[in-house]
Amino acid sequence: MTLKNHKNHYNIKFLKGYGHSISVKNSKIILKDNHDPFSESQIESWFVKNMPYEKIILSGKGYVSTEALSLLSQNNRNVILVDTYGKPVTYCNGMMDSSTGTKYRMAQYDAFRDPVKCEYLTRKIITAKRDSQLKLLKMIGSNVTELPESEHLASKVYFKEFAKFIPEKYGFNSRNQSFIRTSKNNATDVINALLNYGYAVLAGEISKFVCGTGLDPYFGFMHRSHTGFQPLVYDIIEPFRWLVDYSVYSIANHSSTRQRIKLREYSYTKDGTVVLEYSLIKRFLERLERQFSQERKYDFRHGKKTKSGLKSVQEITIAKIAIQNIEEYCIGKKHFLF
Repeated sequence: MTLKNHKNHYNIKFLKGYGHSISVKNSKIILKDNHDPFSESQIESWFVKNMPYEKIILSGKGYVSTEALSLLSQNNRNVILVDTYGKPVTYCNGMMDSSTGTKYRMAQYDAFRDPVKCEYLTRKIITAKRDSQLKLLKMIGSNVTELPESEHLASKVYFKEFAKFIPEKYGFNSRNQSFIRTSKNNATDVINALLNYGYAVLAGEISKFVCGTGLDPYFGFMHRSHTGFQPLVYDIIEPFRWLVDYSVYSIANHSSTRQRIKLREYSYTKDGTVVLEYSLIKRFLERLERQFSQERKYDFRHGKKTKSGLKSVQEITIAKIAIQNIEEYCIGKKHFLF
């Protein structure tokens, strides 16, 4: 848990269990966590501008007041609701209300109706996704240097290779469902379950950026007819999925047994679906948040210039830059680049 007056190492809060809540009292946000029914509830109280959490993940049956949602949205704090198995239910974030946002959205609709622009953006997204998959495989020690041109086949090859670097005891062989689509097929192993949680949080972050800049999340370019989720978010998430994959790989192979996935931290329902214990989800989400905050050199036009022209930029900020590039491509200002 992040302590007051201490430097926090992550800015995510996970609330789970029957009766958890977010409310407002005396102008403060009250976070109540009931993940352990046999222990006293954990309660935190923050003035929203001092609250260290940028994202609040909710799972289970709880309560969120409209006053709290309004206050959090006004201060750019993201609320993500997932089901028991980590799949996204809804996202609550602020909307951009400005003439600039309207201009971008109108240009987005024009680009959506332009087959040439849609095809161009689709090629860029698929290429960036494939490059990110190869980058991750190299990071974890794979000798694979090429993936098929087909996105579907590339994902199959990628996850088959990724599975080789996950300990056999976790029973992971491949992705057993499309990662954030509405599906009746829940995770049947702990690795898939963690991937579900991670992709839901990543999608929530992308959704916040998309809505915050004025774009319409329901008009995508690559996933034009996708109905299970916000298509534009589904587009943009693709090249950044590796952030989740690497976080799962890291926790499954952590050098410390205290940080690694423990067999007692998950169980199975009668139909074989995996249910994760609170401590594992919390530990994984904190690790994912640190991965989002990792910095690397990137061609970023804002801020102080360096000799190389590259700046240290957080991984999740690069996703925001990609969205800004899509906006500028739609209005004809520049060629789109991830």
